[in-house]
Amino acid sequence: MASKTINNFCPRSGKAVKEDSLTEYRGYIVGFCNPNCRDDFEENFEDRPNDTQYFDGILRKKYDK
Repeated sequence: MASKTINNFCPRSGKAVKEDSLTEYRGYIVGFCNPNCRDDFEENFEDRPNDTQYFDGILRKKYDK
């Protein structure tokens, strides 16, 4: 599963990403530790700077984006 996602750990809890908690961000698959975190991010990602900064940091490191 980790090969599908840019992250291995949830930006909120630090727990491992779960298969049922994946979503898309900026064209990449990102993961969370549970569907509630995922759903909250999908519905409000513009209001979740901690999550987006986490994913943007990974994208900069891995993909130089």
